[in-house]
Amino acid sequence: DMADAILSAGAVLGSLAEGGVVLPIYAENNELIGLLVVADDRVRDAFSPEEVTLLATLATQVGVVIQNSRLYQHMKERDRLAVLGQMAAGLAHEIRNPLGAIKGAAQLLAEPNPEGKEMDPGAQEFIGIILEEVERLDRVVGSVLDLARTNQGSVVATDVNAVLRRTLQVLSAERSSRDLTVDVELEPKLPRVVMDPEQLRQVVMNLYRNAAQAMLGRGKITIKTRIRPGSGSALPGMGAQNEPYVEIVVADTGPGISQKVLKNLFLPFFTTKEKGTGLGLAISQGIAQAAGGRRRECAYFP
Repeated sequence: DMADAILSAGAVLGSLAEGGVVLPIYAENNELIGLLVVADDRVRDAFSPEEVTLLATLATQVGVVIQNSRLYQHMKERDRLAVLGQMAAGLAHEIRNPLGAIKGAAQLLAEPNPEGKEMDPGAQEFIGIILEEVERLDRVVGSVLDLARTNQGSVVATDVNAVLRRTLQVLSAERSSRDLTVDVELEPKLPRVVMDPEQLRQVVMNLYRNAAQAMLGRGKITIKTRIRPGSGSALPGMGAQNEPYVEIVVADTGPGISQKVLKNLFLPFFTTKEKGTGLGLAISQGIAQAAGGRRRECAYFP
């Protein structure tokens, strides 16, 4: 990956042989996160060894700043989820109780009339709308609770491939068209991951359904697992910095994600769907972070 990043940067920057310096910028876990490029095309060998050493120190400091910014962003997300968790406990009680009463009343109205009279078709339609919307609101409240409870669950040494296979068996029933295909590439020698398998299943389902919806049920979803060596969690208290980690990739052949949407993609309640809650990806990110993981930026198209 490091070589690919450097070659890609070289293709963009062009030749710097005359008077340029390219220095790597690393995070604390030796992850290459950027390049510091300084060029001077006025003279050959523009930079002395002492100046290159100074620029290397600057690149190290830039890496520290980026790392601290990442940790600060994580702290902000954690604090936001903590506040949301406090709200969720009250919302579950205050909203679900009246929703239950509304649903019960609507179901009673929908029952056959004791006198054998048929209900007006218009009234039946409105009762159906009430029941449908009550169910939707109940799912929203449940999603908020899921977001607040991402640190809970039965944490065990989990076989990621086994969880994925079982999840895909369940999801195969949702495939309504042969125009949607699924390509599975699972690394056979994955280490076990310490997390709740049900929460992992929830993450995969969220990503799969998002991919299927983005392609309008037509295209290919690719699901991969692999080992990424020497770059474990970048967050403090989440294990050794240079441990390998398991990566799960869910990719699709859809239209991609614009840069404007990408920067807000994991914010709670942000959605591009007409009836979406905007909580699926926020929940998924919280589950991954609680297990010591992190997301890699997804591809997008402008």
